[in-house]
Amino acid sequence: MKNVIPCILTAGNLGFGVLSIIQTAQGNLNIGALCILLAMVCDALDGRTARALGVQGEFGKELDSLSDCVSFGAATGFLIYTYALRDLGWIGMVPPILYACLGGIRLARFNLNTTVIHGYFQGMPIPNGGCIVATYVLSGVHLPSWIIAIIVLALGYHLVSKVHNPDFKGASPDVLHKSALAIAIICGLLVLALIDWHLILIMPFFLYIIFGLVNTCMNMAKAH
Repeated sequence: MKNVIPCILTAGNLGFGVLSIIQTAQGNLNIGALCILLAMVCDALDGRTARALGVQGEFGKELDSLSDCVSFGAATGFLIYTYALRDLGWIGMVPPILYACLGGIRLARFNLNTTVIHGYFQGMPIPNGGCIVATYVLSGVHLPSWIIAIIVLALGYHLVSKVHNPDFKGASPDVLHKSALAIAIICGLLVLALIDWHLILIMPFFLYIIFGLVNTCMNMAKAH
């Protein structure tokens, strides 16, 4: 019976993803965005609960990835298309479709590499992309559609990149540079100062990306 609890949380992730799609389709974009954030909470708890109860296994891993693909791939792509890309016509459909497809590839790669990669995520974890989109929608900021299209494509590429991002689960084989965190914070402050302070909502997820990029570059430079 213990393995039912993490499965319920994973099902919550999937359920909130589907609810996000429904709410977005009905024009309730803020509720759709909140559903993605709630899906992230469920996703953050299911694995930890499974490990705490000693019931982690292949079934839970596969169900988690399928749920992530819906909530942070399909639902996220549909949300950003509806919020920011519809006025681009059919071109506006391309970035969210590619993002969702690359998200599926990222999740499949993650499942295959769980036994060989420890202490970091290779590429951006897909919930982070979902949370960036959700908090951007909740911020109420409207950047030009073509800029959002480029950002969505960049996020999609980052999903399948080889950038090392911390997983906060234990010791990392990578050196975590304090200077990389400082650079990320400076980049965040510049975004808030030069674009729109309402984007403060996306900052935790934006800083995570910038830190991973800068820290990976520093470690690569140090290795050479």
